[in-house]
Amino acid sequence: MSSKAAGKAAELDVDDMDFPLPEAPAQAGGVRIGQSLGGMRVVSDASQFKRWVCLYPLYFDRGRSLRDGRRVPSALAVDAPHGRQVSMAAKEAGFSVCYEPNKTHPRDFFTPGRVRVQLFDAAGNCMRHDVRSRKQLLLRVAAKMPLVDAPRDKEPDLGELIASGALPTLPGMAPGMLDAGSDDDDNDAPAAGPAPGAKPAKKSKKKGKAKTVVK
Repeated sequence: MSSKAAGKAAELDVDDMDFPLPEAPAQAGGVRIGQSLGGMRVVSDASQFKRWVCLYPLYFDRGRSLRDGRRVPSALAVDAPHGRQVSMAAKEAGFSVCYEPNKTHPRDFFTPGRVRVQLFDAAGNCMRHDVRSRKQLLLRVAAKMPLVDAPRDKEPDLGELIASGALPTLPGMAPGMLDAGSDDDDNDAPAAGPAPGAKPAKKSKKKGKAKTVVK
């Protein structure tokens, strides 16, 4: 396969289809573009890393089966991997890394972080003679995972995912349904019946389509 064809195939990889996580508000005195953070440089445009190989925590998760997304042998997998851990493990393995904390795998919404690793150069040639495939890359990174002690990024809650558009709402789900049943202590109390002697309310004959509003 030519390097151009390989590049197109990489772009169509289902695991490159991801969902954005909600952006955290910028803080005064926060990290600036070009500033180094934990040995990594913060950039404003990640398009230069578009053809780098994508790695997700899901690939190294011991709690997942191969069918559910794990891509390394269970003996090399770890418990509850996270994006920053994968990023540091890839750096420890000697690769150039781009870490995207606000990306998540479609099958692993609650584990933030995607790691891009430079496996090939612009011409499609392997950067290292000892690592010539994605499978070999995964094994090298997996071997470093248990040795890395990295802080875990904050995991988004369900409400944040829905608000950001990363997780679609179910048909008929109205705003506030996620918190329904958690505010009142008497939610399970039976509904009060009509007062004795009261006439039943007349049913309206107007018909219309139900509307679901998602804010």
